[in-house]
Amino acid sequence: MIRNYFSIVITAIILLGCQKEDSKISQTQKIDEIEFSYINYKRIPFSEVKIVISRLHRKDTAVLFIQSRPASNDPKWAYSKIEKFMTIDLKDFQKFADSASSLDKINIDKAYQDGHDGSTWQIQFGSKGKNKSYSFWSPNYNKRERGLTTFVNLSEQIIEASKLKKEEILKD
Repeated sequence: MIRNYFSIVITAIILLGCQKEDSKISQTQKIDEIEFSYINYKRIPFSEVKIVISRLHRKDTAVLFIQSRPASNDPKWAYSKIEKFMTIDLKDFQKFADSASSLDKINIDKAYQDGHDGSTWQIQFGSKGKNKSYSFWSPNYNKRERGLTTFVNLSEQIIEASKLKKEEILKD
């Protein structure tokens, strides 16, 4: 009987040890792509903006794809209709990936805010279909109280890397 009890305890300790190792592995998620999107249907220029940054394998660069469109096809807003590619240094991509990983620390209940007007920002990141996504309504609104400073900073850094003007894109 004592031998059975001892065997069960040893087995439980081994299994718990394996579980801890698995959780450490899942915390260090590989990131090959980061996507930022901004939507504000109340604005005409830059109504929708999407910036996708992808790591290129076997190269020291990453590709940044920018897509933006106005809410109206009126020619006066054509300057905000953009589709272009550019490259960024792999070190910059890694900084974005490190910041994206830290988004896991956001307290979702505290950050949640419901609204009807304003903008929705989203950051999605991951690799090979194993993605995480964070989407918030007007994250600039009470960003410190909501714990969204890192989210907003990363969004602004991605926009700056795309050579777009964050002041023009993110104004509500």
